[in-house]
Amino acid sequence: MRVVVLLIALAVVLVLTVTLLSTRPPAAGTGRLSRYRRRARQAPTFRLERVSQHRYVLHNDGGLPAYDVQLDTRDLTVTEGETSLREFRPRHAEQYLLIQPMHGRVTDLVVRWRIRPGSDDVQVTPLPLDIEAAPEGQDA
Repeated sequence: MRVVVLLIALAVVLVLTVTLLSTRPPAAGTGRLSRYRRRARQAPTFRLERVSQHRYVLHNDGGLPAYDVQLDTRDLTVTEGETSLREFRPRHAEQYLLIQPMHGRVTDLVVRWRIRPGSDDVQVTPLPLDIEAAPEGQDA
């Protein structure tokens, strides 16, 4: 009989311990980690889409705006589109008409941007430039 009472008492202590540990407030700093993860998911995320032979669209698929955005097009000729933007909002898209130089090919663009206006911390996002030959008949 004593063994049964002892086993029941141990089971009760084990259940109480598990209950207390699962309802305990999070340790210091874990709130910061979840806020960081949430911000990282929302951060500006740039994507470059080719829509025709020379026409491209730059998208911000993130959940936050990017500030002081600079698009480094290297030797490409930009005939349409702004390469310098004060703010690039989430789910916004900018269209560009980009012409390759006569002397070789440019294979990527670099987007430089900041998380906050005027911040010293510049973020850099390299984007591959789709330069495969477009099918005949596709216009600019």
